[in-house]
Amino acid sequence: MRKAFFFLLLFILLIANLSTKKSNQLLNIRYYAYPDYTRVVLDLSASMKVQEKLLPGQNLTRLYFDLPDCDFSGAYPEINKKEILIKSGNLKRIRLGQRQKHDLRVVFDFDKIGKYDKFYLSSPFRVVFDIFQDDINHIDRSVLAQPDRVDSTPEQIEGQYSMVRQLGLGVHRIVIDPGHGGKDPGTFNRSLKLYEKTITLDLARRLKSIFKKNSKYEIILTRERDRYISLEERTAIANSKKSDLFVSIHVNSAPRKTTRGIETYYLNLTTDPWSMSVAAQENAISKKSIGEMETIVKQIVKNAKESESRILSQFIQKHVVKQLKSKYSKITNLGVKKAPFYVLIGARMPASLVETSFLSNMYEAKRLKTSFYRYLIANGLYYGIISYIKSLGKN
Repeated sequence: MRKAFFFLLLFILLIANLSTKKSNQLLNIRYYAYPDYTRVVLDLSASMKVQEKLLPGQNLTRLYFDLPDCDFSGAYPEINKKEILIKSGNLKRIRLGQRQKHDLRVVFDFDKIGKYDKFYLSSPFRVVFDIFQDDINHIDRSVLAQPDRVDSTPEQIEGQYSMVRQLGLGVHRIVIDPGHGGKDPGTFNRSLKLYEKTITLDLARRLKSIFKKNSKYEIILTRERDRYISLEERTAIANSKKSDLFVSIHVNSAPRKTTRGIETYYLNLTTDPWSMSVAAQENAISKKSIGEMETIVKQIVKNAKESESRILSQFIQKHVVKQLKSKYSKITNLGVKKAPFYVLIGARMPASLVETSFLSNMYEAKRLKTSFYRYLIANGLYYGIISYIKSLGKN
């Protein structure tokens, strides 16, 4: 009996020991390298905090950190376990190594770093680094000029003109993001065979075509065809192109089939259940995950162009609704709202996300199927963006 008890105890201790073994795994490292900007994404099996350190050198600058109690996953590419050579951008290579048999050390070797940001995304958990070759956001506030007079009085934020308006900055390059694509269809209406990814691409192409009439603006689409692009890459494209504006186009869905209307979002935290639900849908995560990322988004919003994003969203919302109301009845204005959309996090320019109509509402879905309804939405987006630009007094 004692012998049986001994073996049972040994078995329990063995199971307990196995359960305490490393639970964190590095699944993959992705990077988007451009001449003076790089975004690196670490895909991890569980949430963890990393504390990075920056070591300037004579030839290379090193940014390094440890992933605590972490090992490579079985699916991690064997060829990338020691070193990942980068052939473009200011990031030269990524080096990896085991430290004290417990942690994985990750080292980024750069030729130059001006500024970098770090934030976390969830479901699955990711650590995202944005590294810029130059400190493009450094502004001496003490020498800011007074705002120029503009035809339409710019909105004031807490009694002060926003930074964009104080500096008299204009808009020349705009990145338009057709939501979803490829293996990610977005929401869909099965009976009408309508997919969000198809509608958003069509709207983006129409918008680009309308802008062609005005040669002073350069319009860039994050995707020109039906292909998958991660949320992290979409923002990276806007940052790498040094875009002045970023507009992400989407189609909405709701459990209640009677829900309808147009709404526009900018990046910020929210306690509104509906806004959280829409963000969760576009982020492809749970509402709980959005709640958990509160401190993360706070860090991002702190330095983001929040005030200008809100004004841009107001102009877009106003003109899309106006265009649709000019030809259609029962157009519902759901207004401008804030929510933590992943695709907007890290954008270094005013950014908006537009939910153009509801595919889950059969009435609006049938309209979305028509070319004319889409034309009016694209027209509304155009006039909204142009009105925002004119409010800056520079274009």
